[in-house]
Amino acid sequence: MKRYFQILVILFMLMPFTLTYAGEASFTLAWDAPTTNADGTPLTDLAGFKAYYGTVTGVYPNVIDVGNVTTFIIGGLIEGTTYFFVMTAYDTSGNESIYSSEVSSIKIDTTPPATCTGFTVIPN
Repeated sequence: MKRYFQILVILFMLMPFTLTYAGEASFTLAWDAPTTNADGTPLTDLAGFKAYYGTVTGVYPNVIDVGNVTTFIIGGLIEGTTYFFVMTAYDTSGNESIYSSEVSSIKIDTTPPATCTGFTVIPN
């Protein structure tokens, strides 16, 4: 029986799982693609973009290669937390631009509670 329990624990630990919670936030990022290289020459080999973000201004420990699109939804973030974002562009040679201007956002729960039910008035 003990061996059977150990096997079950190991199998459970190997199972992939996802944690979700009520306070999850997502943000849609949108930007304009550059048309020139840093030296002013035409940009002909744009390969994609990277989104960098974190919870402290100027500090971006998280990076996502979003591909060659100009909008992207970042999910799984914590509601009520301010996030700071910057973007970079990169070309087919792997050259990456400097950070864009920083933008920040916070998602706050604005959903009111449901209406009270069972409301009555009792005369005294």
